[in-house]
Amino acid sequence: MTSPMNPVASRSASELRRAFLDFFVARGHTLVPSAPLAPNDPTLLFTTAGMVQFKPYYSATGDVPYGGRAVSVQKCLRLTDLENVGHTPRHDTFFEMLGNFSFGDPKKGAYFKEEAIAYAWEFVTQELKLPAERVYASIFEGEGKLPRDDEAAALWRRMGLPSNHVVALGRADNFWGPAGGQGPCGPCSEIYFDLGEERPSYLAAGAFWGERPGDAGDRYMEFWNLVFPQFDAAPDGALTPLARPGIDTGMGIERLAMIVQGKSTIFDTDVFAPLVERVLARAGHAPHQALGPIARDARIVADHVRALTFAIAEGALPGNEGAGYVLRRLLRRAVTRGRANGGLAIREPFLASCAERAIEVFGGHYPELTQHRKEILDVLEREESKFIETFEAGLARLDELLVQGQELAGDDAFALHDTYGFPIELTEEFAAERGVRVDRAGFERAMATQRDRARTGSKFAKRGGPDTGPWTEISAGPDSAFLGYETLRASGVVARRWRPTAEGIEVVLDRTPFYAESGGQVADRGRILGADVATEATHVFREGEQIVHRLRLQGDREPWLAAAATGRLEAEVDPAHRLPTQRHHTATHLLHAALRSTLGTHVRQAGSLVAPDRLRFDYTHFEAARPEQLAAIERMVTEWVLRNVPVSWEILPLEKAKGMGAMALFGEKYGAEVRVVTVPGVDEAGIPTSRELCGGTHVSRTGDLGAFVLVSDTAIASGVRRVEALCGGSR
Repeated sequence: MTSPMNPVASRSASELRRAFLDFFVARGHTLVPSAPLAPNDPTLLFTTAGMVQFKPYYSATGDVPYGGRAVSVQKCLRLTDLENVGHTPRHDTFFEMLGNFSFGDPKKGAYFKEEAIAYAWEFVTQELKLPAERVYASIFEGEGKLPRDDEAAALWRRMGLPSNHVVALGRADNFWGPAGGQGPCGPCSEIYFDLGEERPSYLAAGAFWGERPGDAGDRYMEFWNLVFPQFDAAPDGALTPLARPGIDTGMGIERLAMIVQGKSTIFDTDVFAPLVERVLARAGHAPHQALGPIARDARIVADHVRALTFAIAEGALPGNEGAGYVLRRLLRRAVTRGRANGGLAIREPFLASCAERAIEVFGGHYPELTQHRKEILDVLEREESKFIETFEAGLARLDELLVQGQELAGDDAFALHDTYGFPIELTEEFAAERGVRVDRAGFERAMATQRDRARTGSKFAKRGGPDTGPWTEISAGPDSAFLGYETLRASGVVARRWRPTAEGIEVVLDRTPFYAESGGQVADRGRILGADVATEATHVFREGEQIVHRLRLQGDREPWLAAAATGRLEAEVDPAHRLPTQRHHTATHLLHAALRSTLGTHVRQAGSLVAPDRLRFDYTHFEAARPEQLAAIERMVTEWVLRNVPVSWEILPLEKAKGMGAMALFGEKYGAEVRVVTVPGVDEAGIPTSRELCGGTHVSRTGDLGAFVLVSDTAIASGVRRVEALCGGSR
């Protein structure tokens, strides 16, 4: 059926997803699965666009995968428009991005602007059959030394768009990227659909509906962005032309469904409507009764719960920093909007019920939602219950503060955060609705004071900081080649640079057998000898790509530095420290596999400590393991030890390793190639294979672990437990 808003046959979101993929696969594109929401990119907390997983290929000069043509439906999460969610017809946080991409050598299948625009026009007008007279395109109008994109304008006119349907816009609208602040970027051309002159019923009287593409109204709905990566952006913003320009397009399935289904908002489509209806049902409202703040808050809750459902399914958990803080902020914003008087005013916990509906709607296309259903619901139930305990008191306190003046003091905002768990952004949002400013600078000062107090009490080894001097070069050449997988001793070692510390020096070597603290494993200890001057390596850590050794000198440093410059150093790792440490590291992998086998595959690593005298492993689980389960876990690891199976490792491309089932940590950043540590399972004993991405050191056979004993299993946070264990001769 058709509607006045959109005179084309309606299609479901699932049908649109399939049509897009089939269209580009038929045109030589390789279908690539969605990358995880946690990108392998240190500049991003979450995947924000389809091109993120292809980012390295745009600047590559050699061969690239997929024949230079790829198509995907990418799970994305952005908070840039968080304050607009629920208030506008088109903004959301989590969304599915349909995208076609091209990179590499044009002689080997890659394409650029002409083909990208032709493909887009064909899909929009022939496959979707959107009326061409309601389609518009924008192009980059130029800025400074960056020229106007007249080529794109000419190509659109060649497709059949009249000149008055091609609009030139500035850099803010029509120059995209780079994702994460550096990398490929370039001008773009956005495709708009005119929703018509008739104002939708949700629009307030006198509110601006729209006059042209790119304005502040919603009449001209931007739904597909064609990016033409031509430059590589440095961290300082400098642009260098790419040797081979490419194509990066992105189209949110939610907006496309809104257009094709003839709906007024994305929340009325089959993507969101089932979730919004579930939220309203929990509040006791029928969909047609929801107006004003009730409708707005229902949309906010539906959006945030969907985002949380997808993120938790991948192993992310609400927390106090990084990606975890983003999720906790979304969760608490959803709870606040769901319970606030004057809106939904839901009095019972509701997040898990809404997530259940999201799993029903999206689980067919994203099976990980169904696979991790219990974990998703448990996390939401526990986080919601924990926040509700302080929510009412916090909201009452906020109400008291907001009637006291035109500005909320920073110390008060911090108290709301510290005592009641109100994220500062949530406080600012509620204050803005009352016309009250928040002293954000004062809040940040209070936060900094708290961080300083926490840092003062930290027990972790201190890295380079106020007690270190500047680096002094000793010799030129590559540095920090790690030898510690093969040996505990290296001769003829050369120092590359050093800096003084209060107790000695810190030094970077050309080669080292010392393992630097990372991945939960403590640093090696030992000695680095030179010119008869002994040094004790008290700590080893990474600073960027270099391995820094903190040394306590037992003599004058000048003879040692002279020896360091001429390759007369001997680096010796203390085996009494390393060997039990690596026993505990291998035991940690086996413990992880045993936990998942016994308690369920929802178990994910949430932290670890691998030391010579013990191991500590934090994992996601939502109730205390029963004594018989703990006994089964201990027996499984012991059986591995008795079987004395080999422990092997290999270097593999990241995607291949993940395809083999290697366990990766949510939010951990990995290189293009990774080290995969494997311990084979024993089928007849019901023992699974352990396979993890890991750069740590390990024993060569499981029999080297010796006895394995679980010491404790305790709760440390909502949905997170900590198990401690010993192996070998530890006690």
